[in-house]
Amino acid sequence: MKDASRKTVGWLVCGLGLGLLSMGALRYSAGTPTALTPFAGLATPGYVATTVLFTILLFRAGLPMNRFGFGVRPGPRHFLLAVAAVAFLRVFAVALDPLIEEFLGGPRNLERFSGVEGSLPSLLVLLAVNWTLAAFGEEFAYRIVLMRGISYALGDSRAGLIAAVVLQAVLFGLIHAYQGPAGIAGSALSGLVFGAVTIAARWSIWPAALAHGANNTIGILALFFGE
Repeated sequence: MKDASRKTVGWLVCGLGLGLLSMGALRYSAGTPTALTPFAGLATPGYVATTVLFTILLFRAGLPMNRFGFGVRPGPRHFLLAVAAVAFLRVFAVALDPLIEEFLGGPRNLERFSGVEGSLPSLLVLLAVNWTLAAFGEEFAYRIVLMRGISYALGDSRAGLIAAVVLQAVLFGLIHAYQGPAGIAGSALSGLVFGAVTIAARWSIWPAALAHGANNTIGILALFFGE
């Protein structure tokens, strides 16, 4: 691509980032009354629509996305990367979450998911949403489209790639503001890990999506059992 095309990708990536942040603000308003609260129910469909729209625009602009992250079938290496990511996040949670929660004034606010405790139907619904909109949907939006777009717009240099991993992780943390400061910090860390394994897998969606889904599943089961 020519530099002008990189600039086009850069502007589109800014639009995608702002769109995702807007959906995060709507989600936040569901639990904290703001002027956006009446529109909070639009957060999920808005997130899907924003992702689809900007994916089409970026694709038309010529952003290479390796068949949208599905260009290579999942293999042993992808599963090993996913296992490594989950192991890191679980060890981090056990070792450092208490310190982070003390520093930030409390644990994640998970009231949004309180209905899952002891409810098998709610558990099954939440697991289905987890493995679709969260695991594959968010990985596609943040790691395959957003991160790839940032990296490309910055010239695909090593510095640009590092900046892309960090920026998408920060954005990923911010859209989880409804979980409070600890949720922002924890989600940003997850974004860094998922971004790193996506790079290690050469822009394949599989390791990060599998790790994302598995890590969330552990947390969802803990909520179901009242832990």
